[in-house]
Parts: sequence; C-alpha cells; structure tokens
Amino acid sequence: MDARLQRALNQVAPAQDTAMHVPAGSVASHLGTTSRSYFYFTTVTLALCLVFAVATIMVLVVQKTDSIPDPPGKFPLKGGNCSDAISCILEKAIFKKSWAYLQVSKHINKTKLSWNQDGIIYGVRYQDENIVIQYPGWYFIICQLQFLVKCPGHSVDLKLELLINKDVKKQALVTVCESEGQTENIYQNLTQFLLAHLQVNTTISVKVDKFQYVDTNTFPLENVLSLFLYSSSD
Repeated sequence: MDARLQRALNQVAPAQDTAMHVPAGSVASHLGTTSRSYFYFTTVTLALCLVFAVATIMVLVVQKTDSIPDPPGKFPLKGGNCSDAISCILEKAIFKKSWAYLQVSKHINKTKLSWNQDGIIYGVRYQDENIVIQYPGWYFIICQLQFLVKCPGHSVDLKLELLINKDVKKQALVTVCESEGQTENIYQNLTQFLLAHLQVNTTISVKVDKFQYVDTNTFPLENVLSLFLYSSSD
C-alpha cells in the first residue's frame, strides 16, 4: 500500500473511533434534559386547557343567568300556607296558556279524589274527577295532601298516587302509628311532583288508598292539585 495512503487512513481511524464511543454520562444528561422539557411542555399545556375550560363554563353560566327573564312583579308569600303561595306564584307567573289550581272536595267517599270545580282552571278542563289537557307540551304537576290519623293500635300506610291516563306515574308512601298501643293523633303531609310531556285529552287524577284520613277540616287549603304548562309543543 502507498505510504501516503497508509498515513491518511491512520489519521481518519481515531476520529471515527472517537465518534462511535460517546461517554455514557453525556447520553444520560441529554435524555434527562429532553424528558424535563417534555414534562414542562405537557404541564403548561394542561394548565392552559384547564383555564380555558373554566372560562368557558363561567361564560355559559353568565349567559344562562342573563337568559332568565325577570319576574313580572314581586309578590309576598304567605308564611305557613303553602297552598296560598302556590296559587300566588301561578297568578303572577308569565306562563298563562294552560294551568290549574284545585282544592280537594270535602265530600270524599272513594280512593279517587274529587276537586272543587270553583278553583282556578285556565286552558284545561275538569271532568269526572280528572284534569283534561287541551294543549300538548311539558307540564309540571304537583299534588299536596294533609292526613289526620287517630292511631287505631296498629300501623297505617298512607299512599298518594299521581295518575296519567289511569297509569300511576309517581307515588308517595309513608307508614304511621308504628308503635303498638299508640293512640294519639298523627298529622302527615304527602307531596308528589311530576314533569311529563302530555298530549291533548290526556287525563290527570289522584288516588289515595286511605281516603278517610284525608284532613279536609284542619287544613282545608293545604289539599291541592296544581299544574302548569312548562313548555308548549305547538
């Protein structure tokens, strides 16, 4: 081999060997720096996303609050009389297309309750102990009943049922006079709510299994059936 070529190869060989053998500490330091940079970048990105999400939620809450219309006027709620409060709210409310407020009849002689027809009825009909829907849509229904039980020496089950077209949709059940020998009078309130989409001619009624315990004397204004059209479909 030519002497000059041999010297050139000897000069290149150490450089190649040095390039192939990088110190282990240098490699670890490089990888550690890369990992820390990736960790910092990921943390900052997640923090920005969290801030953006919180800001979005706050904007939506503000928009929802602003979209709620102001009530048509302030009105006092009569303390201790929930029925008058409900009636007052309905009279002042902005929804007046379809609503009703009825008090239970004092002449109760069967499980299906009847209601005084001189109550407030607007946009619905009262027929055969039923409220009959005249406009389709989502309706909010509430029934409240007061019971007076003179304990007969054994437990008594009180049940309130809300029916839509003769089908029970919601019910409330409570047992009173559970102690043996208990003879004092028990006053019990049962209330049930329902939000349902109803069609024209749908009927709404109320049943109680122990109708003889419905108290129409002590709190006659507290036994009510009320509803209003929450959202119209037409």
